[in-house]
Amino acid sequence: MKRFRVEAGRLGRVWRLSKDALLLSGAVSAAACTGALDSPTGMNPSAGGASAQGGSTGIGGSAAGAGAVAGGGSGPVDTGLPGRSLIRRLSNVEYDATIKALLGDATSYASAFPTDSVVNGFTNNTDVQDVAPALAEQLLIAAEKVAAKAAQNPDALLGCKLADGDACIQTFIERFGKRAWRRPLDAVEREDLLGVFRAGSTSHGAVVGFKLLLEALLVSPSFLYRVEVGTPMGSEPYTALTSWEVATRLSYFLTGTMPDEALFTAAAADGLRTPEGIAAEAKRLLATPAAREQVASFFSGWLNLRAVERLERDKAQFPQWSSTLPPLLMAETRAFTTQVVFEGAGDLKTLLTAPYTYGDPTLAALYGGTAGPAQNGIARIDLPPAQRAGLLTQVSFLATHAKEIQTDPVARGKFVRERILCQGIPAPPPELMISAPEITPGTTTRQRFVEHEANPVCATCHTLIDPVGLAFENYDAAGAWRVEEQGRPIDASGDLTSTDVSAPLNGVVEMATKLAQSEMVSECFVRNWFRFAFGRGEGDEEAARIGTLATEFRSADDKVLELMVTLTKSPDFRYLAKQVP
Repeated sequence: MKRFRVEAGRLGRVWRLSKDALLLSGAVSAAACTGALDSPTGMNPSAGGASAQGGSTGIGGSAAGAGAVAGGGSGPVDTGLPGRSLIRRLSNVEYDATIKALLGDATSYASAFPTDSVVNGFTNNTDVQDVAPALAEQLLIAAEKVAAKAAQNPDALLGCKLADGDACIQTFIERFGKRAWRRPLDAVEREDLLGVFRAGSTSHGAVVGFKLLLEALLVSPSFLYRVEVGTPMGSEPYTALTSWEVATRLSYFLTGTMPDEALFTAAAADGLRTPEGIAAEAKRLLATPAAREQVASFFSGWLNLRAVERLERDKAQFPQWSSTLPPLLMAETRAFTTQVVFEGAGDLKTLLTAPYTYGDPTLAALYGGTAGPAQNGIARIDLPPAQRAGLLTQVSFLATHAKEIQTDPVARGKFVRERILCQGIPAPPPELMISAPEITPGTTTRQRFVEHEANPVCATCHTLIDPVGLAFENYDAAGAWRVEEQGRPIDASGDLTSTDVSAPLNGVVEMATKLAQSEMVSECFVRNWFRFAFGRGEGDEEAARIGTLATEFRSADDKVLELMVTLTKSPDFRYLAKQVP
């Protein structure tokens, strides 16, 4: 909360220095700048009757099984209490999606923002979402641009005549403000915003007043942040989120944007205070096109695929590569994950082992696969089952986790350990000079990487990483299947150690089958969804909670959509831990 107040104040100071702030002098400065940005006005989470909402069942009604022991055995106990609470800023992607949903404006304003930091593959991690001065300035510029465009035809957005003055504007503030701030505005907030309009209108006309009103709404922390305070639960060490706050959590988790009208209606009826009410809306949202995009976004982050469309390869060395290929690869993984999750088996095992993918004739030829009938240019492609199995053998993943002209067993093996198994790999000593073994004629990558075993400084970590990464050696730096390197046969043998499915293996197809049987993998998958859903890393105290969620995930046959619904019913989704003063 302290950091939030600091950042809100920073936005306020920048706004007061911006050119339009020259219009907001005197009383308007107090109403718009101080009110909307520095004071509780403009970020009043209790507005909209939060304290009057009732019906919460308390944490005892959690679907996550309060008091259960993670994994069903001995170990940390899931207390059922929510983990740490953070105030989340809209990510760049969420900002653009919200502007589009709110105003019908599909312009990518966030493309001018500083790039969001990536943690565990995701760009929504609250711990690194500070508003630096450069971002604050761009947020203000974006608000000006959005407002200027809307002000070209104000009556279309107002739903009434701007010429009608205060009567029209008051109705607009109440209706549009509730959507923009994702909760009803209180009387003080409405009066402050009306003051912004009046001051701008008096000095420069009604259109300028309308434009400044929109800017005030869009630079408010109540728009830029997902502010949550909740309803006190007496002496309990937590507070219950209001239905408005739950609606916002649901929408951004499942669809990546602001609540739709049906979700706002459920919030207004206080229908999001029980697991059953939340689950009903979660299932409805998961049936929308936006949910497919959100699921695809999760897999893109989980697999570290954000750089796919920027990949380049030397066409002389990799003749199958072209400048038109990267977008097809991204579309392939997007189509595969959404088809499996929403139309197919829907489970983690299929995602890891399916001997098929989805794409166009170019991809079918790339894989040497057989394409079925196409729908909208996309067809199911049956792949050579001895060569391909699920996400880890898709070209998008393989090329991303490789160097420009050679494979990268370390990157591939480290990914499996850290992102598929959630095993921490210690950072190398800072004084260690790290470089890939030089390519020498007549030697394979495996032969070059033997030096990792000989160097005791490297061996500790690389005995975990390399036997996994070298199992990928049948795939070159562009993801193509190969059986030899430098004229020598490929050895793709490996060893999956320190897991619950430990065994020697030969190649990734065999490894994918093993990983799909692992409870460690299913729990790690749940852990990554937890990070994505809550926009933060998990604490040590939440190991039992994730274990409980993983047990439920396995009992639901590892169905991804069931996991997403289960997360929305968990204590972490419905409650806030009380802040320590």
